[in-house]
Amino acid sequence: MISRDRPAAASEGRRYLRLRCFGGFRLEPDGVPVDWSGVRPRIRTLMRYLAAEAGQPVHRERITAALWPELPDRAAVNNLHVGVSTLRTFLEPGVARAASRFIVRDGSSYRLDVGAGGGCDVSAFEAALAAVRRARSAGEDAAAVAALRGALDHYTGDLLPEDGPAEWVLAGRDRHRTRATEAAVLLARLELNRGRARAAATAARRALELDGYRDDGWRLLVTAQRLAGDVAASQRSQQTYERMLRSLGVTRPADTRPAHVTAA
Repeated sequence: MISRDRPAAASEGRRYLRLRCFGGFRLEPDGVPVDWSGVRPRIRTLMRYLAAEAGQPVHRERITAALWPELPDRAAVNNLHVGVSTLRTFLEPGVARAASRFIVRDGSSYRLDVGAGGGCDVSAFEAALAAVRRARSAGEDAAAVAALRGALDHYTGDLLPEDGPAEWVLAGRDRHRTRATEAAVLLARLELNRGRARAAATAARRALELDGYRDDGWRLLVTAQRLAGDVAASQRSQQTYERMLRSLGVTRPADTRPAHVTAA
């Protein structure tokens, strides 16, 4: 663990950042976890904010509105400048502002550049979903399945849970959870269509772990378990599904016929 007094290695050896935002934030310059407990909480929040944007430039007005909404514009911008300077010093001690490789200014925007060899799970999740769309457009179901598995491997939990109900993180958190759920449902459908009932059941369970009210997730799980020969599990899932429907005031019979694959 890198000490608080010297939070990062000499700048000459700094090459990349590895960041995790799903399921809890983790920062690893050059693959080494750092202790940044000595950095002020709002500065740490700024780092997480930039990391969650997956390398996209973010205008300073968006950042200040999210992190310093209670301050006048001038004071908020000043806090942003101080925060960026602090992060640069923490990540790249001794490097001049204009030479920073990680916290990059693009006009009035800032972006986080992880560097060659670095990575962020949010970026990887987005890239995997883009690969799913390309594979589906080309009719390559095997490639789509591989990309879907990759996306779900990257999604290890809610976005930045340590930021709780902070307004700036809620929309992104909900969006990523929804997309992960949809990826799991699509994976279950594709696996079912490929005759891989047990794999389909695993994917359907993942979808329901993320959203226990997904109607298609329940139908896919019941069908997959039945086709896999696990009749007792299928019946239990059917009963749980029907209880869920009743809790929502839905009295229609549960339709557990396999759903056809639809476009991602």
